[in-house]
Amino acid sequence: MIIDVHAHLDFLPKEKIEEIQKDKNVKLVISNSVNLESCKKNIILSKKFSKIKLGAGLYPEKKNTLKEYKKFEEFVNQNKKKIIAIGEIGLDSTEDLDFKTQIKLFKNQLKLAEKLKVPAIIHTRKAEKEVIEILRDYKCKKILHCFSGKLKLVKQADKQGCYFSIPTNIVRSEHFQKMIEILPKEKILTETDSPYLSPYKDKKNKPAFIKESIKVISKIWKKTTLQTEKQIEKNFK
Repeated sequence: MIIDVHAHLDFLPKEKIEEIQKDKNVKLVISNSVNLESCKKNIILSKKFSKIKLGAGLYPEKKNTLKEYKKFEEFVNQNKKKIIAIGEIGLDSTEDLDFKTQIKLFKNQLKLAEKLKVPAIIHTRKAEKEVIEILRDYKCKKILHCFSGKLKLVKQADKQGCYFSIPTNIVRSEHFQKMIEILPKEKILTETDSPYLSPYKDKKNKPAFIKESIKVISKIWKKTTLQTEKQIEKNFK
């Protein structure tokens, strides 16, 4: 069974979401949010479709200010029973944003994850070192989504107890394949980042395509695809 810990189903058309719900090979998808509007769309999806779970978070973007965070925190407190993770949150130095504000928002949301006792699903682009340093101070479970930092940073994050969600473009990424080689099997999760990072150049991504990740991971682990799926499901639980 496929578990997708990081998708953006609110970016997909209705018929594609219905297709996911009907797919017998897909067990669960966490639809990660990027702003308050995204949170509101994803909670509707989580109420309508049993396989879809809500990740509520403010991604590093211009509309996500400290003022907006107050509205977000209110949303989280009102809907905490439906929230399975705080995500997608993190730091991004490639965006034209105030980095101090990003850090404040990131820390506030990590505190929320601690309070709710749910994992934080974390984005980091060109700020991997800063993210790992910040994470040392928080006790919530941490999932590093599509982590592209250097392997020495991968090892540091592993020592902190972080989990790593591996995207479907592992089929052509030596970096993600190497991560599978060096990380404990118990720390690996699967994701699509749908509709992005497809394993197929001519198709938008979807949870079903995790089957391609499973093939690559199984080959590296020297396991059957069924054994690999069971290991990842155990890690998720």
